[in-house]
Amino acid sequence: MLPLCSQTPDDVQKLVEKLYPKNTRLKEIRMGEIVRELGIHQASQVADVGCGQGDFSVILSNLVGPTGKVYCEDVSDNKQFGLPAAKSKFKKQGVKNVTLVHGDPDNPKLPAASLDGVLIVNAYHEMLKYEPMLRALRESLKPGGRLVIVDNTPNRTAQRPREKQTNNHVLSSNLAATELEAAGFRIVDRLDSFIDNPDSESSHWLIAAQAR
Repeated sequence: MLPLCSQTPDDVQKLVEKLYPKNTRLKEIRMGEIVRELGIHQASQVADVGCGQGDFSVILSNLVGPTGKVYCEDVSDNKQFGLPAAKSKFKKQGVKNVTLVHGDPDNPKLPAASLDGVLIVNAYHEMLKYEPMLRALRESLKPGGRLVIVDNTPNRTAQRPREKQTNNHVLSSNLAATELEAAGFRIVDRLDSFIDNPDSESSHWLIAAQAR
């Protein structure tokens, strides 16, 4: 495991580039600002929900250090993109403070009232049973814990129904904010143009929320 950085955005960015020197996507994701929104530190407990191959879990594991813990949760057993791929990555990276969790579509199966933060990157739009998922995530957070969601901004379907958006693997921040508030969260920060790459017509929003 790499030494714990001081967690300024610049330091987190350097950590990302050291862990994944050839991964352009992770270099552009502004992980330092995501970590600041999560409010995590050494010894924190945090969940990477919809973790896929576990890239973000590896980064988080280095940030919380050996006394912290990361839950890498997903519903997929796909050997290339799901939990088996994450398990292989953790072994390769020498990560030991991460627990794999096979969740359900309506329940991430995280420990109750124990997490300082929950991160969901480009996976919230895949959660068709978002109402019970959000309730379960709220119950997994400690008082003051934060849920941070980063997802794809719709360019052509922003005014269309949720299903039409998610079929295109996007979701408007307005819909997400409404769903969070209905689930008992309070929005503490919202960046509708968190990542904006007009050359590739790719943009992402970020919302940080706490349980009310």
